[in-house]
Amino acid sequence: MTSHSEAAGATLEHRRSRTRSLLTTLLIRQETSLLLVIAVIALLATLRNPDFLSQSNVVEILRSSVIYFVMGCGAALLIIGGGLDFSAGAVFTLGALTCCSLLADGVWVPVAILVGLLAGAALGLVNHLVITYLHVPPIIATLGTFFIVLGYNSRVTGGVDILPLPDAFTALGQTAFAGVPSVIWYAVLTGVVFWVLLERTRFGVNVRALGGNRQAAIGNGIRIGRLDLALYVLAGVTSAFAGIIYSARVGAGQVEAGGSSTTLVVVTAVLIGGVSLLGGLGSITGVAVGAVLLSVIDNALVIAAIPPQYNNIVVGAILIAAVAVDHLRRQRIYRRR
Repeated sequence: MTSHSEAAGATLEHRRSRTRSLLTTLLIRQETSLLLVIAVIALLATLRNPDFLSQSNVVEILRSSVIYFVMGCGAALLIIGGGLDFSAGAVFTLGALTCCSLLADGVWVPVAILVGLLAGAALGLVNHLVITYLHVPPIIATLGTFFIVLGYNSRVTGGVDILPLPDAFTALGQTAFAGVPSVIWYAVLTGVVFWVLLERTRFGVNVRALGGNRQAAIGNGIRIGRLDLALYVLAGVTSAFAGIIYSARVGAGQVEAGGSSTTLVVVTAVLIGGVSLLGGLGSITGVAVGAVLLSVIDNALVIAAIPPQYNNIVVGAILIAAVAVDHLRRQRIYRRR
């Protein structure tokens, strides 16, 4: 009887220990901290203007975060794998303009979209080749392709936006399904695909191993060349896809869309979302929360009639804090090992 009571007590203690461990894990996750920040900003913004939490404004916040999240999915996978891509803003524009120019020439919508995505994939391939075979550091290689593609975009279009676009294409970005804008559904679908890739496949395991310790990954037989290629191609495809979504939403292929500002916001969303700049750590859910946080900040400042200059100040402070937290997180992980 005593042994049975002791066993029951041990089981209960074990369950309590697991519950405490789970709660601790949730509390130290980057997503939890960001959600608390979002809640605080939402509260302050609502006190300033009750319309902040209106259904229409919440939908607008989510809609404005779509582009950064879609691009962030590919960028996050690449950074977790130890890579880096600063050409994303130019690839965003290239994919959009490639698709829109074909649409303007009467090409069938699915074919135009596919070619736009292939343009993004091609730039990802170019980045990989320059980094791998010319041994150019990723930050320099992708900055180089950023300026080349940016110049190419302006040269080919003559600096003129592409419009009008077919109704069949603009409907993809301006309609809704089940009361939710279609662009949000594209983001959800992209997020699910990348979450499965990272968390539920051998590919995701290899990506984390590659970013965590490249030499160990080689020693374990991971074909790092193929993996790097796949990561840069995926980053290019998601950037082009985001550009196509944006064009469908605004109804034009805009030459000035994308650029360096888009690149920096995407990288910021990814890092704020808990992806380590040193590779190996990060999650797609974190990127989603990071993208939403940036949209919340921007929207809150507008709806509260606060000068937009404060946006950069707040985002910069949060970015520094996020990188500092990542450093502390890595120290804790390695100390445990």
